[in-house]
Amino acid sequence: MTLAGAGPPMGFARAHNAEMTSPTAADLAAISLFASLSPEELRDTAQLFRVRVYPKGAIVATEGDRLDLFNIILSGRIQWFWSDEAGRQLKLHPEGPGGHFADTTLGGEPILMSVIALEPVRVASIPMAELKRLLLRHPELAVGLLMDVVGRLRRLLQTTKTLTMEEVYGRVVKLLLARAVDSDGKLVAEHLTHAEIGHRVGATREMVGRVLRDLARGGYIETARGRITILRKPPRRW
Repeated sequence: MTLAGAGPPMGFARAHNAEMTSPTAADLAAISLFASLSPEELRDTAQLFRVRVYPKGAIVATEGDRLDLFNIILSGRIQWFWSDEAGRQLKLHPEGPGGHFADTTLGGEPILMSVIALEPVRVASIPMAELKRLLLRHPELAVGLLMDVVGRLRRLLQTTKTLTMEEVYGRVVKLLLARAVDSDGKLVAEHLTHAEIGHRVGATREMVGRVLRDLARGGYIETARGRITILRKPPRRW
């Protein structure tokens, strides 16, 4: 994935915000964070947010930005990622409807990861100061947001553990098995290039290529036209 032309530092310039409408109460009701609010409270809360729309491929936020808006995803998916000076990337799990970003900037600190829209994305945005007042009025929202942030932290720690404790071989195999789906009685992982696998497991394309070639020579996988077919379960260690 090429991320050239990330745009201005705040990232939000790429949103299509001509209408700047508020989300509906139904939009918020579909998000578990707001499950405790009554219909009237949902209508009042919806007026505090504004809908922003990002096209596929837009850089929604850039590492180091100081964001003044908290964003809840209404539709579409985003991808968290890190990039180094050489252009190598490490991608984290995508996030879809009900997910949010900029929670790590609630205290005014810069965001620690960049965000790209994997597909057209609609978000409900609220100024940080207004969000804090909303959480004070509805403590149940604050508890829900806290638990969601804790869940995200656990997922991030698990990813970090995988990246630090497992060799590249183990990370590649785990990704293949996680992405594989049954197709005519065979496990097939589609649309995974060497570069894409490298982004997801924190390895170079060349290292990924060596692992896949070794697996193919061992009779564990078969690759053809962007499809990786798992012929038999690879060993945990090579």
